[in-house]
Amino acid sequence: MDGKVLKEKLRHTGKSQKQIADLLGVTPQSVNAILSASDVRSGTIEKLADVLGLPMSFFYDDQTTVINKAEVKGDNSGASVNGDVTVGSNSVLHERVKMLEQLLDEKERTIKILMERK
Repeated sequence: MDGKVLKEKLRHTGKSQKQIADLLGVTPQSVNAILSASDVRSGTIEKLADVLGLPMSFFYDDQTTVINKAEVKGDNSGASVNGDVTVGSNSVLHERVKMLEQLLDEKERTIKILMERK
C-alpha cells in the first residue's frame, strides 16, 4: 500500500500523527517516513490496525463494517451481537467474527482468573 493512501485512511481515525506515533512507540518522524513511503509493509499496517483497534479490512477494503454493540455475559451464556451489521464482503465478516471470538476468549480467561481468586 502506498503511504499516501495509508495517510488518507488514517485521517478517518481522527488521530494525529503524534498520537499514532505514541501508540506505536515510535517518533512522529518515523510515522511521517511510513506515510511517505511508496510501499508500506503489511506488518506495519498490521501493527497500526492492532494499536488503533481496527480490523485489517479498514485499510484494504472500501466497504464499511459497522457493529453497534457486542455484548458478553459473564454467566457463560456466550456472546451476542446486537444492532446493525454492514459488511462489504465475506472476508470482512470473517475477520470481524474472528476478532470478536478472540475478544470473547480473552474475556473468558479474565473471568476465570478472577473467579479463581475468590
